[in-house]
Amino acid sequence: MIEPSRSCLLEDPGMQQPPPSIFPIFRSRITCAVLTFTYVSDHEHSIGELAAAANTDTGTMAREISRLEQAAILTSRHVGRTKLVQPNHTAPFYQPLLDLITITLGPAQILAEELADLVGIEEAAVFGSWAARMHGEPGPAPVDIDLLIIGRPDRDNLHDATARAKSRLGREVNTVVVAPRRWEADEDGFIRELHRRPRVPVLSTDGRQ
Repeated sequence: MIEPSRSCLLEDPGMQQPPPSIFPIFRSRITCAVLTFTYVSDHEHSIGELAAAANTDTGTMAREISRLEQAAILTSRHVGRTKLVQPNHTAPFYQPLLDLITITLGPAQILAEELADLVGIEEAAVFGSWAARMHGEPGPAPVDIDLLIIGRPDRDNLHDATARAKSRLGREVNTVVVAPRRWEADEDGFIRELHRRPRVPVLSTDGRQ
């Protein structure tokens, strides 16, 4: 089964680390992770789920959730002993914040949702300027999204999926499809450059993210 990756969660997202340069007003990668998963998916998540997604402990995540609740960005409820967190839909800034998070932090998450049902994709990842900014490389804000597809999906279905993602993100999605054998051979300059440069995983057929 193809599963979506967790886009904002790169390496060791410690609270002391600076936020990714793609969106520097947020205080940490953990903040980015929480807002991406709660706002873009618009589902309830437990603190344990969010901590696992952000590669941190539940105590750190609980403190981050508390800060975001105090700012009226998130709300929560308890089901038994489990605390479930979701966006604060009644906040006056909810829709603008949702739009901003979706456009700025959400490309990998949204692409994962739109590509999830397509047959023939072995791996998918965002590369180019958006991936570079997410990895902390300085530079101008990305204008569009570069999507790498490894596999042999139906081109019409892939076009429809990326068109839906473009509509949701409000920016172009430029897709490169590479056959698995070519990707593994790593022989031509373009493929070697793709291997070398930052990528943010979107989908993987083995379920690893």
